Amino acid sequence: MSLESRTAAAGPPASLRYAICMTLMQLRNEDARIAYLATVYHLGRPGSEVNRDAPQKHDLGLRHVHDEVLPRLNQAVVEFDLSPYQLVRLGEALLGVTNELKQFGIAEGRSAVPRFVDAMHFLYPESAEEPGVALDIVAHAVMLHRRLGPAIAGAQQAVARASAGSATPADGNAARRPWWRFRSRRS
Repeated sequence: MSLESRTAAAGPPASLRYAICMTLMQLRNEDARIAYLATVYHLGRPGSEVNRDAPQKHDLGLRHVHDEVLPRLNQAVVEFDLSPYQLVRLGEALLGVTNELKQFGIAEGRSAVPRFVDAMHFLYPESAEEPGVALDIVAHAVMLHRRLGPAIAGAQQAVARASAGSATPADGNAARRPWWRFRSRRS
């Protein structure tokens, strides 16, 4: 696995306030299969590709990664670009797929996530006969997340800086007061 940062030639969408520094991911085949399975898990959750700030589809979600990795799964090394937001989401998806793999193994090959069972049988054909092999794959997913850890942490910081930079409160006190705190009435 190797990571390389590079700035995208095209400008960022208007909704983002930072230059998109894309990370080139180069994953070995077995790591790419785990990453693909994580995208299947992520996309199977309702609302996974909806922007948290506005109720609309997010253009930088993991759908692009899912579609780009699938035709390349037969290659020894799979390369694809990720924005900081996508890298953070991939990290979250890897943690989620870890739990889903445990559930798959314990529940004898069943999953509540749409297309997860089909993806497992496609990526790991032995899981059709022996669902318990999913428990062996858990360690691989955890190790991939650990190896990506420093890059994910850097991406989280970039996303946090972008979120902080795009917030422009009209009232100076609004920046100090959490949105969820109720105002107390003064008599």
